Amino acid sequence: MASLGLGSVGTAYFANLTKYKPIFVIITGILLYLAYSRIEKKNAGKTTRIIFWVSTALAILALYYPTILGLFYAS
Repeated sequence: MASLGLGSVGTAYFANLTKYKPIFVIITGILLYLAYSRIEKKNAGKTTRIIFWVSTALAILALYYPTILGLFYAS
């Protein structure tokens, strides 16, 4: 989008989605729980477990990103 000069349009669009953040957090939690339960039931391989835990860490990082960013740029 940046190459087309539409970077700020995308930012403005996604800013409107902040009111739905709790819904996205709940959906993410449910999907992570379902993935974890499926991995444990089927006794998945090591690669699958690594991918799951990396995805979980990224989801948590994305959830707390505004808080972490605020700590670095606090006045």
